[in-house]
Amino acid sequence: MRQQVIQLLRAGLFGLALAVQPSLLSGQTLDASAWAVRGYVKNLQQWFFTERPNTLVNGGFFHNRVILRYTPDTLWSFGLEMRNRLFYGEWVRLQPGFADALDQDAGLLDLAFVPVRRPALIGSVLTDRLWGQWQRRRWTVRLGRQRVNWGMALTWNPNDWFNALNFLDFDYEERPGADALRVQYQAGGFSQLDLAIRPARDARGWVGAMRYGGHTGRFDWQAMAGVYRHTVAAGTGWAGDVGRAGLKGEVSVFYPIDSTAGEASLSASAEVNTLFGNSWFFNGAVLVNSNGFGDRTDLLQLTQANLSASNLMPGKLSLLAAISHPFTPLLQASFTAVYSPNGQLIILAPTAAWSAADNWDLDLTGQLFWLEGAQGRLENAGNGIYLRVRWSW
Repeated sequence: MRQQVIQLLRAGLFGLALAVQPSLLSGQTLDASAWAVRGYVKNLQQWFFTERPNTLVNGGFFHNRVILRYTPDTLWSFGLEMRNRLFYGEWVRLQPGFADALDQDAGLLDLAFVPVRRPALIGSVLTDRLWGQWQRRRWTVRLGRQRVNWGMALTWNPNDWFNALNFLDFDYEERPGADALRVQYQAGGFSQLDLAIRPARDARGWVGAMRYGGHTGRFDWQAMAGVYRHTVAAGTGWAGDVGRAGLKGEVSVFYPIDSTAGEASLSASAEVNTLFGNSWFFNGAVLVNSNGFGDRTDLLQLTQANLSASNLMPGKLSLLAAISHPFTPLLQASFTAVYSPNGQLIILAPTAAWSAADNWDLDLTGQLFWLEGAQGRLENAGNGIYLRVRWSW
């Protein structure tokens, strides 16, 4: 019975998204009414290769995102967002379990399904936002699949207990959502009290926490405590500026409820960013992860999509430096380098982004990986080149 209800819900949500497509593509808008509709269509073409000959693998996917908002009055609002993706190419064929992985939904409700399954063609539909919200004066209550964003740093977020993201997943701008109940209270000034609960199918996967944030001097800060995946957790974060430098940081400590939950762990990050010449932006970051490996890193552990706030990188120590510059109002380039002494991990990620026209964007991104090999030498572990075209409405 439960599976039938979920199947009906999936079909209903997908039907609703299809129903609004004709009005979107014809240029009609519902913004003047209680409904608001927007979204985008993009194509990501990707090539993977190593230093060895004949290793080039290509593929990509088309991605249509639909974003619906319904606001019947000043108290209530509702949101629905769907990722409709069509994966293709040789890289799909070489991953026999790829369709099954896309069909898995880590949320309380299984809102992922795969309507197309072919050796080199897979269609995926995922509802990653589905919520209702009541707001009055200083109170906001939201229930459903939503983004509970408690992170304050730009790259690594140990305070992001509810929906952590792998920073290498650059194509997921909206970031994952969580099936949660969230209650927020604006206490006055810059102070805010925040309570969130994310149930799970397994009782050991529950997350529930309270967060209090404020502002002192030139810094925003927060303190949080709760239960995180069968551990008692506490954390703090801050963001502010000293002179022309912005400073951000997050710390979370996780203590196991019993011996089956592992050992106590620490996840902490710190960042500094600044502008040079009013146009060159520099960002430096460090991540300490006591759950990380102290020796050689596996590339699969690094690129896996589902990381956690207590284990954001496979190594115990990671360092990042990034610089970006707008060469023209329409063309911007950036370069990011990551180094971890655990396994001598090096990541280089150059990016060039061009705003080709109104609502049209084009960008080219590289991700190049080096790891310590079996002989103790630094070796190229793999490379990815990504060309993305996006049209937004």
